[in-house]
Amino acid sequence: MMDDDNVIEFITVDDGDEEKPPSAAPEEHGLQVQESTGQKEGAGRKADGGPPEGAILEEMDRLKAEMDRLRELYLRKLAEFDNFRKRVEREKEEMRRVAAEEMVRDLVPVLDTFERALGHEGETDVDSFRTGIELIARQLWDVLARRGLEEIDPRGQRFDPEFHEAVQRVEGSEYEPGTVVSVLAKGYSLGGRLIRPAMVAVAVEPSPGAGRPETTGNEGTQQ
Repeated sequence: MMDDDNVIEFITVDDGDEEKPPSAAPEEHGLQVQESTGQKEGAGRKADGGPPEGAILEEMDRLKAEMDRLRELYLRKLAEFDNFRKRVEREKEEMRRVAAEEMVRDLVPVLDTFERALGHEGETDVDSFRTGIELIARQLWDVLARRGLEEIDPRGQRFDPEFHEAVQRVEGSEYEPGTVVSVLAKGYSLGGRLIRPAMVAVAVEPSPGAGRPETTGNEGTQQ
């Protein structure tokens, strides 16, 4: 009996002392808590950690509104510039019209003088007719001079290609090379701007052998 009791007690002790595997429930529970917290923190974010989708859409709407505002501003400025261009063109055309009217108004008296001179054709002598023509010329020149017309008559001056046009060359020792010998047609400028250059003849140096008699190969030979 003694032995049996001891055996039973040993078995009982062994059963009580048998190690049980540790429970993983607490750790699994903690992992589930962490995963749940991470899901809540990452809610509304993209998988790559970028800004929320709502913020992107809001920024797109803002940029679209800004683009619409700039486009409207551009179209308004474009219309204003077009109106300004048209206004400048109208003002320039009006200035040209007014200037033409003033010029014609000043020339009308010259036309009257011409008509009076032609009305007395054959009734006056040559000297009187010449005097009338000179009067008309002075009257016309006065009108043009008031408008800023200036005469270019460079006779005896140095040739200037900016205001003169050489249409003839004159060789001769009595002229200094580069001097305007004669004026074939006067030049004119209006308000400092060249209207027509003066047509002039310019002195040049004589060409080699000018004025010398021609010689032949038989000169100096004796018969």
